[in-house]
Amino acid sequence: MSDRTVKNVVLGAGAMGSATAYQLASRGEPVVLIEQFPLGHDRGSSHGAARIIRHSYADPDYARLMPDAFRAWRDLEADAGQSFYLRTGGASIATGGVDYSERVAKALTSIEVPHRRMTGRDWNRCSPGFGVKATDDVVFEPDAGILAAARAIEIQVDLARLRGAEVLESTTVRAIDLDGDRPTLILDKGRIKADRLIVTAGAWTGRLLPGLTVSLRPTRQQVLYFRAVESSSFQIGRFPIFISIGREPDNAYYGMPEFLGMGVKVARHGGPDVDPSTEDRTIETAYSEKIRSFLSRTIPGLARSPVDRTEVCLYTMAEGERFRVGKLPGRDDVIVASPCSGHGFKFSALIGRVLADLATEGTTAIGIDPWRLG
Repeated sequence: MSDRTVKNVVLGAGAMGSATAYQLASRGEPVVLIEQFPLGHDRGSSHGAARIIRHSYADPDYARLMPDAFRAWRDLEADAGQSFYLRTGGASIATGGVDYSERVAKALTSIEVPHRRMTGRDWNRCSPGFGVKATDDVVFEPDAGILAAARAIEIQVDLARLRGAEVLESTTVRAIDLDGDRPTLILDKGRIKADRLIVTAGAWTGRLLPGLTVSLRPTRQQVLYFRAVESSSFQIGRFPIFISIGREPDNAYYGMPEFLGMGVKVARHGGPDVDPSTEDRTIETAYSEKIRSFLSRTIPGLARSPVDRTEVCLYTMAEGERFRVGKLPGRDDVIVASPCSGHGFKFSALIGRVLADLATEGTTAIGIDPWRLG
Protein backbone atom coordinates (compact mmCIF):
# COMPACT_ATOMS: atom_id res chain seq x y z
CA MET A 1 0.00 0.00 0.00
CA SER A 2 1.49 3.33 -1.06
CA ASP A 3 1.20 6.51 0.99
CA ARG A 4 -2.03 8.40 0.46
CA THR A 5 -4.32 11.01 1.98
CA VAL A 6 -7.96 10.32 2.91
CA LYS A 7 -10.61 12.78 4.05
CA ASN A 8 -12.12 10.60 6.82
CA VAL A 9 -10.54 7.58 8.47
CA VAL A 10 -12.43 5.54 11.06
CA LEU A 11 -10.15 3.26 13.06
CA GLY A 12 -11.96 0.24 14.49
CA ALA A 13 -14.99 -1.52 12.98
CA GLY A 14 -16.89 -2.52 16.09
CA ALA A 15 -20.21 -1.06 17.16
CA MET A 16 -19.03 2.57 17.24
CA GLY A 17 -16.80 2.46 14.17
CA SER A 18 -19.33 0.70 11.93
CA ALA A 19 -22.02 3.20 12.97
CA THR A 20 -19.69 6.13 12.28
CA ALA A 21 -18.62 4.86 8.85
CA TYR A 22 -22.28 4.27 7.97
CA GLN A 23 -23.26 7.78 9.05
CA LEU A 24 -20.39 9.44 7.17
CA ALA A 25 -20.97 7.48 3.97
CA SER A 26 -24.71 8.20 4.18
CA ARG A 27 -23.84 11.91 4.15
CA GLY A 28 -21.79 11.50 0.99
CA GLU A 29 -18.47 11.73 2.82
CA PRO A 30 -15.49 9.70 1.57
CA VAL A 31 -14.43 7.36 4.37
CA VAL A 32 -11.98 4.53 4.98
CA LEU A 33 -12.89 2.10 7.77
CA ILE A 34 -9.92 0.16 9.17
CA GLU A 35 -10.12 -2.97 11.33
CA GLN A 36 -7.08 -4.83 12.65
CA PHE A 37 -8.88 -8.21 12.71
CA PRO A 38 -11.30 -9.85 10.25
CA LEU A 39 -14.73 -8.25 10.32
CA GLY A 40 -17.04 -9.84 12.87
CA HIS A 41 -14.12 -11.05 15.02
CA ASP A 42 -14.48 -12.00 18.69
CA ARG A 43 -11.38 -10.24 20.05
CA GLY A 44 -13.01 -7.01 21.19
CA SER A 45 -16.18 -5.68 22.81
CA SER A 46 -18.81 -5.80 20.08
CA HIS A 47 -19.16 -9.44 19.06
CA GLY A 48 -22.02 -11.67 20.11
CA ALA A 49 -25.58 -12.14 18.95
CA ALA A 50 -27.37 -9.71 21.26
CA ARG A 51 -27.02 -6.73 23.58
CA ILE A 52 -29.41 -5.10 26.03
CA ILE A 53 -31.20 -1.84 25.24
CA ARG A 54 -33.17 0.02 27.92
CA HIS A 55 -34.17 3.47 29.07
CA SER A 56 -33.64 2.30 32.66
CA TYR A 57 -30.56 4.13 33.86
CA ALA A 58 -29.97 5.28 37.41
CA ASP A 59 -27.78 8.08 36.00
CA PRO A 60 -30.01 10.84 34.53
CA ASP A 61 -27.29 11.92 32.07
CA TYR A 62 -27.63 8.56 30.30
CA ALA A 63 -31.38 8.17 30.77
CA ARG A 64 -32.13 11.48 29.04
CA LEU A 65 -30.19 10.36 25.93
CA MET A 66 -31.87 6.98 25.62
CA PRO A 67 -34.95 8.29 23.74
CA ASP A 68 -32.51 9.68 21.14
CA ALA A 69 -30.71 6.32 21.05
CA PHE A 70 -33.98 4.44 20.47
CA ARG A 71 -34.83 6.86 17.64
CA ALA A 72 -31.39 6.32 16.09
CA TRP A 73 -32.01 2.57 16.04
CA ARG A 74 -35.44 3.05 14.47
CA ASP A 75 -33.88 5.25 11.78
CA LEU A 76 -31.31 2.56 11.04
CA GLU A 77 -34.03 -0.09 10.87
CA ALA A 78 -35.98 2.02 8.37
CA ASP A 79 -32.88 2.53 6.22
CA ALA A 80 -31.82 -1.12 6.38
CA GLY A 81 -35.32 -2.49 5.83
CA GLN A 82 -35.06 -4.86 8.78
CA SER A 83 -35.45 -4.91 12.54
CA PHE A 84 -32.66 -5.13 15.10
CA TYR A 85 -34.70 -4.41 18.25
CA LEU A 86 -36.77 -7.03 20.06
CA ARG A 87 -39.01 -5.86 22.89
CA THR A 88 -38.68 -8.15 25.91
CA GLY A 89 -39.33 -5.84 28.84
CA GLY A 90 -36.66 -5.27 31.44
CA ALA A 91 -36.31 -5.53 35.21
CA SER A 92 -33.99 -3.40 37.33
CA ILE A 93 -33.54 -5.28 40.61
CA ALA A 94 -31.88 -3.84 43.71
CA THR A 95 -31.20 -5.50 47.03
CA GLY A 96 -33.30 -3.98 49.79
CA GLY A 97 -31.63 -0.81 51.09
CA VAL A 98 -29.78 -0.15 47.80
CA ASP A 99 -31.14 2.93 46.02
CA TYR A 100 -30.44 1.77 42.44
CA SER A 101 -34.04 0.96 41.48
CA GLU A 102 -35.29 4.08 43.19
CA ARG A 103 -32.98 6.20 41.03
CA VAL A 104 -34.00 4.25 37.91
CA ALA A 105 -37.67 4.96 38.63
CA LYS A 106 -36.93 8.65 39.15
CA ALA A 107 -35.00 8.86 35.85
CA LEU A 108 -37.74 7.05 33.93
CA THR A 109 -40.33 9.43 35.35
CA SER A 110 -38.23 12.42 34.28
CA ILE A 111 -38.17 11.23 30.64
CA GLU A 112 -41.80 10.05 30.74
CA VAL A 113 -41.09 6.39 30.02
CA PRO A 114 -43.80 4.00 31.30
CA HIS A 115 -42.68 1.72 34.12
CA ARG A 116 -43.84 0.06 37.30
CA ARG A 117 -42.03 -0.07 40.63
CA MET A 118 -42.78 -2.96 42.98
CA THR A 119 -41.43 -5.14 45.76
CA GLY A 120 -39.57 -8.33 45.10
CA ARG A 121 -42.60 -10.28 46.31
CA ASP A 122 -44.81 -8.64 43.68
CA TRP A 123 -42.18 -9.11 41.00
CA ASN A 124 -41.97 -12.85 41.65
CA ARG A 125 -45.73 -13.05 41.15
CA CYS A 126 -45.49 -11.15 37.84
CA SER A 127 -42.51 -13.15 36.57
CA PRO A 128 -42.48 -16.71 37.96
CA GLY A 129 -39.01 -17.45 36.61
CA PHE A 130 -37.60 -15.19 39.33
CA GLY A 131 -37.22 -15.83 43.01
CA VAL A 132 -35.79 -12.58 44.36
CA LYS A 133 -36.10 -11.56 48.00
CA ALA A 134 -39.47 -10.15 49.02
CA THR A 135 -37.75 -6.97 50.22
CA ASP A 136 -35.92 -6.32 46.94
CA ASP A 137 -36.84 -3.19 44.98
CA VAL A 138 -37.81 -3.82 41.33
CA VAL A 139 -38.61 -1.50 38.43
CA PHE A 140 -40.11 -3.01 35.27
CA GLU A 141 -39.78 -1.16 31.95
CA PRO A 142 -41.92 -2.77 29.21
CA ASP A 143 -39.97 -1.12 26.36
CA ALA A 144 -36.59 -2.58 27.31
CA GLY A 145 -35.30 -5.33 25.05
CA ILE A 146 -32.41 -6.69 23.06
CA LEU A 147 -30.56 -5.65 19.92
CA ALA A 148 -29.36 -8.12 17.29
CA ALA A 149 -25.82 -6.86 17.80
CA ALA A 150 -23.67 -8.77 15.32
CA ARG A 151 -26.25 -8.35 12.58
CA ALA A 152 -26.52 -4.60 13.19
CA ILE A 153 -22.77 -4.13 12.83
CA GLU A 154 -22.68 -6.23 9.67
CA ILE A 155 -25.51 -4.27 8.06
CA GLN A 156 -23.97 -0.88 8.88
CA VAL A 157 -20.67 -1.93 7.29
CA ASP A 158 -22.56 -3.21 4.24
CA LEU A 159 -24.54 0.04 3.93
CA ALA A 160 -21.36 2.08 4.29
CA ARG A 161 -19.74 0.07 1.49
CA LEU A 162 -22.77 0.48 -0.75
CA ARG A 163 -22.46 4.24 -0.28
CA GLY A 164 -18.81 4.39 -1.22
CA ALA A 165 -16.87 3.59 1.95
CA GLU A 166 -13.66 1.61 1.65
CA VAL A 167 -13.24 -1.11 4.27
CA LEU A 168 -9.79 -2.46 5.15
CA GLU A 169 -10.00 -5.50 7.41
CA SER A 170 -7.08 -7.49 8.87
CA THR A 171 -5.08 -4.26 8.64
CA THR A 172 -2.92 -3.38 11.64
CA VAL A 173 -2.12 0.22 12.49
CA ARG A 174 1.27 0.18 14.20
CA ALA A 175 1.16 3.78 15.39
CA ILE A 176 -0.54 7.14 14.91
CA ASP A 177 1.84 10.03 14.16
CA LEU A 178 0.45 13.35 15.36
CA ASP A 179 3.58 15.42 14.78
CA GLY A 180 2.71 16.53 11.24
CA ASP A 181 0.00 18.73 9.80
CA ARG A 182 -2.37 15.74 9.58
CA PRO A 183 -2.77 12.63 11.71
CA THR A 184 -0.88 9.84 9.98
CA LEU A 185 -1.51 6.12 10.41
CA ILE A 186 1.60 3.94 10.18
CA LEU A 187 0.73 0.59 8.59
CA ASP A 188 2.92 -2.43 7.82
CA LYS A 189 3.05 -1.25 4.22
CA GLY A 190 2.64 2.45 3.72
CA ARG A 191 0.97 5.32 5.52
CA ILE A 192 -2.45 6.92 5.44
CA LYS A 193 -2.82 10.61 6.18
CA ALA A 194 -6.26 11.68 7.33
CA ASP A 195 -7.88 15.07 7.13
CA ARG A 196 -10.02 13.77 9.98
CA LEU A 197 -9.28 10.70 12.09
CA ILE A 198 -11.98 9.08 14.22
CA VAL A 199 -10.56 6.56 16.69
CA THR A 200 -13.07 3.91 17.78
CA ALA A 201 -10.51 1.27 18.70
CA GLY A 202 -11.97 0.11 22.01
CA ALA A 203 -9.42 -1.55 24.27
CA TRP A 204 -6.57 -0.52 21.94
CA THR A 205 -7.35 3.21 22.15
CA GLY A 206 -4.89 3.90 24.96
CA ARG A 207 -2.04 2.24 23.06
CA LEU A 208 -2.76 4.10 19.84
CA LEU A 209 -3.08 7.45 21.64
CA PRO A 210 -0.57 7.29 24.51
CA GLY A 211 -0.94 11.03 25.10
CA LEU A 212 -4.62 10.65 25.95
CA THR A 213 -5.13 12.04 29.44
CA VAL A 214 -8.21 9.90 30.12
CA SER A 215 -7.51 6.63 31.90
CA LEU A 216 -8.89 3.64 29.97
CA ARG A 217 -8.62 0.15 31.49
CA PRO A 218 -9.28 -2.93 29.34
CA THR A 219 -10.96 -5.61 31.43
CA ARG A 220 -11.97 -9.20 30.74
CA GLN A 221 -15.67 -10.07 30.73
CA GLN A 222 -16.91 -13.67 31.01
CA VAL A 223 -20.36 -14.62 29.70
CA LEU A 224 -22.28 -17.86 30.24
CA TYR A 225 -25.24 -19.22 28.25
CA PHE A 226 -27.47 -21.60 30.22
CA ARG A 227 -29.62 -24.27 28.60
CA ALA A 228 -32.72 -24.18 30.77
CA VAL A 229 -34.52 -27.45 31.44
CA GLU A 230 -37.87 -25.66 31.23
CA SER A 231 -36.84 -23.53 28.28
CA SER A 232 -40.35 -22.21 27.59
CA SER A 233 -40.10 -20.06 30.72
CA PHE A 234 -37.05 -18.24 29.37
CA GLN A 235 -38.20 -17.32 25.88
CA ILE A 236 -38.73 -13.80 24.56
CA GLY A 237 -42.18 -12.72 25.66
CA ARG A 238 -42.00 -14.62 28.95
CA PHE A 239 -38.59 -13.70 30.36
CA PRO A 240 -37.23 -10.12 30.37
CA ILE A 241 -33.75 -8.73 30.28
CA PHE A 242 -32.57 -7.90 33.78
CA ILE A 243 -30.02 -5.88 35.71
CA SER A 244 -29.43 -6.88 39.34
CA ILE A 245 -27.48 -4.69 41.77
CA GLY A 246 -26.37 -5.80 45.23
CA ARG A 247 -24.66 -4.04 48.10
CA GLU A 248 -21.09 -4.91 47.12
CA PRO A 249 -19.39 -3.36 44.04
CA ASP A 250 -18.91 -6.76 42.39
CA ASN A 251 -22.55 -7.80 42.90
CA ALA A 252 -23.83 -6.45 39.59
CA TYR A 253 -25.30 -8.98 37.18
CA TYR A 254 -27.24 -8.91 33.94
CA GLY A 255 -28.94 -11.32 31.59
CA MET A 256 -31.39 -11.81 28.76
CA PRO A 257 -33.77 -14.45 27.41
CA GLU A 258 -32.90 -17.13 24.90
CA PHE A 259 -32.12 -15.68 21.47
CA LEU A 260 -31.28 -17.56 18.27
CA GLY A 261 -31.16 -20.81 20.22
CA MET A 262 -28.13 -19.72 22.24
CA GLY A 263 -29.49 -20.22 25.74
CA VAL A 264 -30.10 -17.73 28.55
CA LYS A 265 -27.25 -15.22 28.74
CA VAL A 266 -26.00 -14.36 32.25
CA ALA A 267 -22.86 -12.49 33.33
CA ARG A 268 -21.40 -10.41 36.09
CA HIS A 269 -20.73 -6.80 35.16
CA GLY A 270 -16.99 -6.21 35.34
CA GLY A 271 -13.82 -8.25 35.47
CA PRO A 272 -10.05 -8.18 35.94
CA ASP A 273 -7.69 -5.88 34.06
CA VAL A 274 -6.25 -7.52 30.97
CA ASP A 275 -3.84 -6.98 28.09
CA PRO A 276 -6.20 -6.80 25.06
CA SER A 277 -3.63 -8.56 22.88
CA THR A 278 -3.73 -11.65 25.10
CA GLU A 279 -6.34 -14.06 23.82
CA ASP A 280 -7.73 -16.07 26.74
CA ARG A 281 -11.03 -17.88 26.21
CA THR A 282 -11.10 -19.82 29.47
CA ILE A 283 -13.93 -19.33 31.98
CA GLU A 284 -12.71 -19.44 35.56
CA THR A 285 -14.29 -22.08 37.77
CA ALA A 286 -14.68 -19.59 40.62
CA TYR A 287 -16.51 -17.23 38.25
CA SER A 288 -18.96 -19.92 37.14
CA GLU A 289 -19.64 -20.77 40.77
CA LYS A 290 -20.29 -17.12 41.55
CA ILE A 291 -22.82 -16.93 38.69
CA ARG A 292 -24.60 -20.06 39.91
CA SER A 293 -24.72 -18.66 43.44
CA PHE A 294 -26.35 -15.50 42.10
CA LEU A 295 -28.87 -17.56 40.11
CA SER A 296 -29.75 -19.74 43.09
CA ARG A 297 -30.98 -16.68 44.99
CA THR A 298 -32.44 -14.79 42.02
CA ILE A 299 -33.51 -17.17 39.19
CA PRO A 300 -33.47 -20.59 40.84
CA GLY A 301 -34.80 -22.40 37.76
CA LEU A 302 -31.48 -21.68 36.02
CA ALA A 303 -29.08 -22.36 38.87
CA ARG A 304 -28.53 -26.05 38.02
CA SER A 305 -28.95 -25.77 34.28
CA PRO A 306 -25.99 -26.80 32.09
CA VAL A 307 -23.84 -24.15 30.47
CA ASP A 308 -24.35 -24.54 26.74
CA ARG A 309 -21.67 -22.12 25.56
CA THR A 310 -19.41 -19.34 26.80
CA GLU A 311 -17.95 -16.08 25.50
CA VAL A 312 -15.17 -13.76 26.56
CA CYS A 313 -15.10 -10.12 25.55
CA LEU A 314 -13.45 -6.87 26.62
CA TYR A 315 -14.74 -3.87 28.49
CA THR A 316 -12.85 -0.60 28.17
CA MET A 317 -13.44 1.07 31.52
CA ALA A 318 -13.19 4.81 32.11
CA GLU A 319 -13.42 6.49 35.50
CA GLY A 320 -16.92 6.22 36.93
CA GLU A 321 -17.89 3.93 34.03
CA ARG A 322 -18.43 7.07 31.95
CA PHE A 323 -18.27 7.40 28.18
CA ARG A 324 -15.47 9.42 26.65
CA VAL A 325 -16.36 11.08 23.34
CA GLY A 326 -14.99 14.17 21.63
CA LYS A 327 -12.06 15.87 19.99
CA LEU A 328 -8.58 15.09 21.24
CA PRO A 329 -7.49 18.16 23.24
CA GLY A 330 -5.45 20.40 20.97
CA ARG A 331 -6.37 18.47 17.82
CA ASP A 332 -9.58 19.35 15.98
CA ASP A 333 -8.71 16.71 13.37
CA VAL A 334 -8.69 13.76 15.81
CA ILE A 335 -11.94 12.54 17.36
CA VAL A 336 -12.01 9.81 19.97
CA ALA A 337 -14.83 7.59 21.15
CA SER A 338 -14.22 5.07 23.88
CA PRO A 339 -17.75 4.98 25.22
CA CYS A 340 -17.95 1.39 26.30
CA SER A 341 -17.35 0.92 30.04
CA GLY A 342 -19.48 -2.16 29.55
CA HIS A 343 -22.69 -0.40 28.56
CA GLY A 344 -22.09 1.36 25.26
CA PHE A 345 -23.65 -0.81 22.58
CA LYS A 346 -27.19 0.49 23.08
CA PHE A 347 -25.89 4.00 22.32
CA SER A 348 -23.80 3.04 19.29
CA ALA A 349 -26.30 4.06 16.59
CA LEU A 350 -26.55 7.48 18.27
CA ILE A 351 -22.80 7.82 18.88
CA GLY A 352 -22.14 7.10 15.20
CA ARG A 353 -24.29 10.14 14.44
CA VAL A 354 -22.45 12.21 17.07
CA LEU A 355 -19.04 11.34 15.64
CA ALA A 356 -20.16 12.09 12.10
CA ASP A 357 -21.49 15.45 13.32
CA LEU A 358 -18.18 16.28 15.01
CA ALA A 359 -16.23 15.28 11.89
CA THR A 360 -18.33 17.20 9.38
CA GLU A 361 -19.71 20.13 11.40
CA GLY A 362 -17.25 20.44 14.27
CA THR A 363 -20.08 20.19 16.80
CA THR A 364 -23.25 18.24 17.52
CA ALA A 365 -26.72 19.17 18.72
CA ILE A 366 -26.87 15.97 20.78
CA GLY A 367 -26.11 16.74 24.43
CA ILE A 368 -22.87 14.88 25.10
CA ASP A 369 -21.31 17.37 27.52
CA PRO A 370 -20.97 14.77 30.34
CA TRP A 371 -18.97 12.54 27.98
CA ARG A 372 -16.50 15.05 26.54
CA LEU A 373 -12.79 14.30 26.71
CA GLY A 374 -11.96 17.76 28.00
